[in-house]
Amino acid sequence: MELIDKTAAAILSDFVNPAVYLLSALAFVWFLYGVGKFLWARYKADESGVKKGKQHMLWGLIGLIIVFSASAIYEFITGFFN
Repeated sequence: MELIDKTAAAILSDFVNPAVYLLSALAFVWFLYGVGKFLWARYKADESGVKKGKQHMLWGLIGLIIVFSASAIYEFITGFFN
C-alpha cells in the first residue's frame, strides 16, 4: 500500500540516489587508485606507470564530473516538475 501513495519522482529517487552514491564512490576510488599508481611509479622511476596513473586519475575525475552532472540534472528536472 505504501508504494501506491508514492509519486513517480519519489519512486525514481529511491533508485537514483543510491546509484549516485555508488557511482561517485567508485569514481573516487578509481581516482585514488590512480594517485597511488602515479606516486608508486614516480618512486620507482617507471615512466609508463606514471602515464597509467595519470590516466586513471583523469578517468576518475571524468567519472565524478559525469555523476555529479547527471545528479544535478536529475535534481533540476524533479524540482521543475514538483
